[in-house]
Amino acid sequence: MRLGRVVTTILGFALLGACSAPGPRSRYVAEHFRTTRTNFVYVRDRVSGHWMNRHCELRVPIVRELPVPLQTDENGSLLSVQLLGPETAQTGGLRSVEFQVREGFRVWTIDDVLRPDDVQGRTSYGVQVAWPRRGETTRHDPLELFHLPRLGDEPPDTWGPWVVASATREGAFGWWSEVQGAPPEPPQPIAHPFELRCQLVATDTPGVVR
Repeated sequence: MRLGRVVTTILGFALLGACSAPGPRSRYVAEHFRTTRTNFVYVRDRVSGHWMNRHCELRVPIVRELPVPLQTDENGSLLSVQLLGPETAQTGGLRSVEFQVREGFRVWTIDDVLRPDDVQGRTSYGVQVAWPRRGETTRHDPLELFHLPRLGDEPPDTWGPWVVASATREGAFGWWSEVQGAPPEPPQPIAHPFELRCQLVATDTPGVVR
């Protein structure tokens, strides 16, 4: 009888351990990169051992009206790309407001260092166009939000599909509402929305975009 109880107890702990064990690990993991003076956390590929970043293309149909020029000395860049995380916001890695025209689209390049929140799928890009008006308040198109999926087992240098924003927010401070976790807003209709596609790329130096 006592042996039976012991076996039952062992089986119970085994089942509990099986239920609480972590699921399959992603190919990509956040790891510390230490030097004699620094200790940062970046994303590494378990398969190749390389440090990884995100490389994206942002595009919009040329029929969509945009300010001309997209950058001025007075107002700065009128195309804003922000990288948003839980209670954090920073300028996204838009290389330049200068664009290429391909297949009826204006196309820009974005490069950003991957961080732990990217592994968990807790980051987004916010894209917004500003329209300065002399003597009046600047008008802003809706903020188009691209929620980035958690990193899985996708191989490097493989483009994901083109996607449109999964949500929008109104006003110049829509990004603030997003990072503070405000309730979602009703989606705003956009006739010619921005589109985004991304891939993971290796970098020789962690924390630096290629």
